Amino acid sequence: MREGSRGALRAELPVARAVIEQVAFTEPNWDGYGALPISVETKDNALNAIQNLLRVAPTPEISPNPNGTLSFEWESAEGKAHMEIGRTQYSFYVSPRVGVPVLFEGLADDVNRLHGTMVASFLFPPAIAAGTTTHIRYATNVRNSD
Repeated sequence: MREGSRGALRAELPVARAVIEQVAFTEPNWDGYGALPISVETKDNALNAIQNLLRVAPTPEISPNPNGTLSFEWESAEGKAHMEIGRTQYSFYVSPRVGVPVLFEGLADDVNRLHGTMVASFLFPPAIAAGTTTHIRYATNVRNSD
């Protein structure tokens, strides 16, 4: 069962947290091309952000960046979203297939459920079930045949 209506499955949060721990490289040059290490602050910011995001959004693709930040990416037939988190700042965008992209940036501590809600509503809208109507008619002039 999903938390809320469209959030990640409860079992996905520990997996997402483990992925962040795994990709938060602390050594310089972890990619062999001079990448900066992922700082403890960046990792902690990403762990806090994922906690908030997964309450309402599906689990993103999580990856380290050579500039010392971590990225969360979502993609569906409805568009794309990306969040990059660093030691003190984040940047975020949702680019729906139809409509205008939404961009945010700010302090890493300010990542909250709203960002996840935008991902969920723009990229993973609820399926609208085709409604069926059943008409039941009762005969009004029925006699008992005893």
